[in-house]
Amino acid sequence: MKKLLLVLGIMVVMAVQVMASNGIKIVDMNYVTERLNTENVVIIDVRSEEVYNGKTPGRGIKGGHISGAINVPLDTFMDIEDDSAKLELLRSKGVDMKTKIITYCNTGRKSQVLAEELVRLGYSDVNNYKGSMKEWGGVSTNIVVVK
Repeated sequence: MKKLLLVLGIMVVMAVQVMASNGIKIVDMNYVTERLNTENVVIIDVRSEEVYNGKTPGRGIKGGHISGAINVPLDTFMDIEDDSAKLELLRSKGVDMKTKIITYCNTGRKSQVLAEELVRLGYSDVNNYKGSMKEWGGVSTNIVVVK
């Protein structure tokens, strides 16, 4: 019985990993840097508006955002139940189906959730910056915008 549960557990983990990575490219800081202020690329910060504007989230991670990033707080976005309302919110922020999207947060975990949701909604060029603000803010030459 224990072996069966172990095998089932492994199968579930593998299935989740496949689904999570389906259509989402994991990118690094160089990828983001090369696409800053590039036409038809939108960088989305999924953290709260307060952190996006400069409040330090703690754990040695800077508040503020990557230059040019827009704010789509994950909690607010996921609270919207209607897919058409989610799409309208994204369109209002300049994100259409042809847009190349890069998501980030503090560590890349919450931004992965938004990336998965974007793929589910039909976006095809979705990238998640795994290093996120923990990495970005740790490099002195990177610009962190604070309002």
